[in-house]
Amino acid sequence: MKKTFTTFILIAISLTYCLAQKTNNESDSLVTAMRLYYDSIATVKRIAFLKTFDSIPDDTLGAFNMRGMNLSIIPEISRLNNINRLDASRNKLERIRAKELDIDSLRSLNLSDNKLVRINFPKNSKIKNLDLSGNSFNKIPRSIRKLKHLTNLTISQRQVASLSKRNHKIKRIPRFIKKMKKLKSLEINFNELKFSKRDVRRLSNIEVLVAAGNNINKLPENINYLKSIKNLNLSKNNIHCLPANFVLLDSLKSVIFYKNNFDEIPDEITSLTNLRIIDFYYNNISEIPIEIGNITTLKMLFLAYNNIEVLPDTMRSLKKLQAFYIHDNRLAQIPNWITDLSGLKILDISYNKLMSIPDISNMPELYEIDIQENNIDHFPWKLMEKPNLKLLIIKGNPFILDEDEEDQLKITLQEKRAAGIVIVD
Repeated sequence: MKKTFTTFILIAISLTYCLAQKTNNESDSLVTAMRLYYDSIATVKRIAFLKTFDSIPDDTLGAFNMRGMNLSIIPEISRLNNINRLDASRNKLERIRAKELDIDSLRSLNLSDNKLVRINFPKNSKIKNLDLSGNSFNKIPRSIRKLKHLTNLTISQRQVASLSKRNHKIKRIPRFIKKMKKLKSLEINFNELKFSKRDVRRLSNIEVLVAAGNNINKLPENINYLKSIKNLNLSKNNIHCLPANFVLLDSLKSVIFYKNNFDEIPDEITSLTNLRIIDFYYNNISEIPIEIGNITTLKMLFLAYNNIEVLPDTMRSLKKLQAFYIHDNRLAQIPNWITDLSGLKILDISYNKLMSIPDISNMPELYEIDIQENNIDHFPWKLMEKPNLKLLIIKGNPFILDEDEEDQLKITLQEKRAAGIVIVD
């Protein structure tokens, strides 16, 4: 088989080279040759796969992977009556019939990055996890309503879609989604979802909604219809404010507005005192509201790439905060109360305007620290000796060290790195 495969590839290379010689344009020749070369490899892979598939006993596999096999039709996988997971991503499938997916044991199905325009599911399917991303749908396929056990649906487009798929964008949530009581997670990134009042009403059962990159400008006033929502990710949109009814989403645990157009953290956010995660990376925020101290449940706070100059004293109440990312802002000072954050494990204050930092070496949980690219001249010797330290990034600061200290630093760095501690100087 290996000799046959090698011979086939050599023939394919020869043919593609000859074909390339027939054209006058060198650039076009190269493109044509490479396309033919990779098509020939894909053909060999498909033939080899199908031969292997024919020899598989019907009931031996619990999972089956036919990812990237250049298939335009699904082989007879319905005979594999024990498979729980099927990965048929990165093929050339355009249509799938119900009988081709009629497998009682199937629970997880990945059909992403094909060319699907139509799919039909069998009535009694027990599929719970379905990924249809990167296909050619312009609406959520109606046959999904047959999947009574479906829990997680992903039907995103790729951020950089191919020319053939740029017009295949989902614009609305169909009516049948509201009737799918077991559907709890929907990921619908890089489409053109309007996120209208009607869409919101149809998502009332959803607990996890990820709708990044849909060019959403504003959220509807009836946002409170998302009564079950726990994790909301609306990153890479154009949102700059929140409707008043956002405060009624008291089930929210995580809210992500990465890369939007906020110039402040809205009052509606600081009113949600059960939040665990807040993410406003890459906005235009210049001030952290004092009310943030009311969110005492907060565990992760992402505020990097903004214009923040001061940390309010009320933040000292965030005793459960575990990760704080405030890099790439305009901080001139880190207040001493930072040591009150006894649960803090990760602190990133890099790329600010800091000339000094408090002694944070005694913070019991803190093990990852990034202070690079500031204006700190006093070397943090105590941090180097921190017992539970795992990562320390200090480069890009104008540390003042005499010859003895430089020699001591070399020795200390060798010792720490030998102990498995990552120190970037």
